[in-house]
Amino acid sequence: MSRQNVLDALHALNHHPDSNVKKQASTWLEHWQISLDAWSVSDSILHDASSSLEAQYFCAQTFRTKVQRDFEELPEGAAASLRDSLVELLLRFGNGSPPVRTQLCLAVAALVAHMPPHQWGPGGSLQWLVQRLSSDSQAAALPCLLELLTILPQEAGSYRPAVRPERRRQLIQEMEAAIPTALQLLTTVLQQHTGPDVAVRVLVAFSEWLKLASSRSLDGAALAQHPLVTAALEGLNSERTFDGAVDAIVELVYVTSSGGQPEEKMLPLVARLVPAVMQLLPRFMRASQQAAAQAHAADDGSEEEDEETAKGMARLFAEVGEAFCGLIATGSQEALQPVEALLAVAAHPDDELAAMSFNFWHRLARHLTSSFGAEPASAEELRRRVAVFTPAFEQLVARLRGRVRYPADWDAWEEDDRDDFRRARQDVGDALLDAAGVLGGERTLQLLTEPLAAVGAQVASGGAFDWATAEAALYCVRTTHSNAPEVGNALLLQLFGSLPQLPAVPQLQYTGAMLVAAYADWLAKTAAAGGTADLMPQLLQMLTTGLLDKEAAKAAALALRHLCDACGAAMAPHLDVLMSLYQRIQSAGEASTSTAGPSTHTALEETDVQQVVEAVALVVSALPAEQRKAGLEALLSPIVVALQACLQQPPPANGHVADGHAAHSNIPVNGIDHATPLVDRMTIVFRYVSDPEGVAKALQQVWPLLQTVIEHFRGSTRATERLSRCPRYALRTAGKAAAGLLPTLTETLPRWFEATRHSSFLYVASELIKVFGSNPDLAPELGRLFERLVGLACEQLRSLKDVSDDPDIADDTFLLAGRGLSYCPAIVLTPVTLPRLLDAATAGILVQHRDACCSILTFLTRLFEPQLLLHCGPTAATQITAAVVPRAPVLVRLLLAGAVGALPSPRCGDVSDVLVALLKATHDQGLQWLKAAVDVIPDESATAADREQLLSAAVAVSQSNNAAGVRPVGHAMEELSELVRRNRRSLEAAQRTLLAGIQLYPAP
Repeated sequence: MSRQNVLDALHALNHHPDSNVKKQASTWLEHWQISLDAWSVSDSILHDASSSLEAQYFCAQTFRTKVQRDFEELPEGAAASLRDSLVELLLRFGNGSPPVRTQLCLAVAALVAHMPPHQWGPGGSLQWLVQRLSSDSQAAALPCLLELLTILPQEAGSYRPAVRPERRRQLIQEMEAAIPTALQLLTTVLQQHTGPDVAVRVLVAFSEWLKLASSRSLDGAALAQHPLVTAALEGLNSERTFDGAVDAIVELVYVTSSGGQPEEKMLPLVARLVPAVMQLLPRFMRASQQAAAQAHAADDGSEEEDEETAKGMARLFAEVGEAFCGLIATGSQEALQPVEALLAVAAHPDDELAAMSFNFWHRLARHLTSSFGAEPASAEELRRRVAVFTPAFEQLVARLRGRVRYPADWDAWEEDDRDDFRRARQDVGDALLDAAGVLGGERTLQLLTEPLAAVGAQVASGGAFDWATAEAALYCVRTTHSNAPEVGNALLLQLFGSLPQLPAVPQLQYTGAMLVAAYADWLAKTAAAGGTADLMPQLLQMLTTGLLDKEAAKAAALALRHLCDACGAAMAPHLDVLMSLYQRIQSAGEASTSTAGPSTHTALEETDVQQVVEAVALVVSALPAEQRKAGLEALLSPIVVALQACLQQPPPANGHVADGHAAHSNIPVNGIDHATPLVDRMTIVFRYVSDPEGVAKALQQVWPLLQTVIEHFRGSTRATERLSRCPRYALRTAGKAAAGLLPTLTETLPRWFEATRHSSFLYVASELIKVFGSNPDLAPELGRLFERLVGLACEQLRSLKDVSDDPDIADDTFLLAGRGLSYCPAIVLTPVTLPRLLDAATAGILVQHRDACCSILTFLTRLFEPQLLLHCGPTAATQITAAVVPRAPVLVRLLLAGAVGALPSPRCGDVSDVLVALLKATHDQGLQWLKAAVDVIPDESATAADREQLLSAAVAVSQSNNAAGVRPVGHAMEELSELVRRNRRSLEAAQRTLLAGIQLYPAP
């Protein structure tokens, strides 16, 4: 791969008109970047002054990547010459392309990570680099030095360089120890080189070193007088240096505080920082006034403060407030100035800027209403503090409540702008909720409804109804529902009483319905106290009307569901009205053209219909037991009639069905479209009517119809998934009362699964095992069902490809097996079923699908847990031993391969859990399996000492009878995993040896 090949490929990638050529060039360059030639060719092109800028940048990027990831490719002793070459290149580009210089600085930082301190000399890497750069011209060296001083602290602890975990921790310590040297260097640069550009870069580097620091490593008194701190504070007065100064001061504030209080040793620095930040308040107020004037298209002719500068000031106020919130919460007079500043931030017309204050108000509210903080206050002290801050929170509510008002030109807004506004409303709602926690529900309600009183007065004097202001007030009240006033509050009852009289404005109807949904629990408590007798029918009428409006239908359906859930007993007297509504909405949603007839609720989507079905079902569930049966029959009757009508419709002329259904189906296209949502509604009825005997009887009655529908839909994966929920939720509700259906299900479920290969039927079977698994008389029947289903499923899970192609089958198979271990382990631990499960687990343990992999690993962990053997006795131990021992060596190697790279790193903890359980169950034998697997890892991936750390932790677990060794094994496995994954070369070598001789995929 010559230099010219690289240049030609790069030119083709960037300039060739043919996309296929571009793709080929990209592939070729990717392969070249991981080759050994990339080192020398990149170096050559970078040293050639005639190289194009795009070639220089690409090679600098390649060089950086090679140093970060492939440093181990270099021969021993090559690090020093690489270092010299990098510094030479860095100086060459000192006044050249900034992007190239940045890539080279990142390469130097990666080299610092790879080379231990002794290879840099007595002063370490920073001192060596400074001396080397200082020997060259200042014009080229200064930009390099400032960028290195910025990047070195940024890259400390970075996972980009492929270094050992202990070296990464060591590097952080080295950089922390270098902080005084770095600050002195930056001070020298600042004193020797004037100008805003240098000052900005010095301040940026200063802030990066502060991120590494802690109050323990800094002297507050010395830092208060430090020239860099002075430069940061003075930088607030210049537009050129303002942003860099803000970054530095924010980091200074961080290092001075702990737990919301200033560190004692940092008080001199705090005394200098906070007054300087608070002096910005008048400037911020002017900026806020200018922004408000601009928003109203007014210009007073004054010089406008830059919006980004206003954000910087708001950020400083917010950081000071959050850092010292614990101190501010004490209510001392000298600590209250940040509160005034953050009230000004909350009042700024820009939503994003105002939101910068919200986290402070959240923290302050927590300090005032709970024992949050290092030193919890007494109840009396908390009351005093709340009294101090009550005026501030009242001002906050008054300033925020208008921010959620719909703009006058809302209809002309783009959808992205609308989404931003909705998010801003949610943020305001969260802040109002925090304020309500301090002020109390009653006072907050009074403040939030003041605009409603103003709207009412305007209407009374002959003015127009301001729906946007009314909607904003209702929205704010809704957001504070978790801090609602006491039950029966007259003002809140009056508010709910006025909702049905609101004008038919879609946004207003929507928010009114959502208000009912939010306060459903409060209404239920008030109803229980006898306070809503006249209100419930009015709210029901309002929501029923809302279902007819396209904009408000979704909110009305949700509110009806919440109201019926919380107020089931109070809604029972209105069941006739609800049943009438229930009958009408049966022909809405996805069944809008079914044989149930034309619908008047054309605004309803199917999810809204289901909310209404659930609402009525919840009211029926709240009826006395003797009335519940009739209610259940009334709910099911229209669904069953509609389903029967769907199946009786003649087949379509073309003789086929939509959505991939089998061509021999007798259901016409429109029948298929409507049967599935009808069964969904039946599922909801079974799920929410808590009458086990009634649901069990109803399930038996509709079973033939349900069976017919499922049989017809077996060609549709989507429909089968939805239809199978019906028996699952019915069984969950009916429980043991559904025992009469067990023989039918035992015969039907395997047949359906075999015909459809759909995992949902495995889920239904798991529900059966949960319900009936504890009954020993039913164990034989459950065992036959389990053995047949697992046998059919495992036939599809013979290789990693099988599992990857159908992860849902694997997921639900092992969820089913895990449930069997929990409720009826005897059906799992058989000489036929257990080996099948272990073979499928071995085949699929390295599947990348998260849920499938986790289900397999969880099943194995539970299988090996000692508690299972104690519960099942010696026969189970014999069965497990006979199945596990022949498979364990391969299984353990696969587990180890998964932990060190074959699986995503988050799976490492799950793999450790399996190994710990296996070690506790098998002791020395398990250790032998693990040692044999660990010894396979080559030295280039992990040394013998690295491998021994995991084995030592494993020995402790195998010899222990408690969970004390679980954490050390997990930690050792994470260390080994990080070590092996450090670069491609190490990872591939480990995987190659661990998986050698194991056939993961079927032979071609």
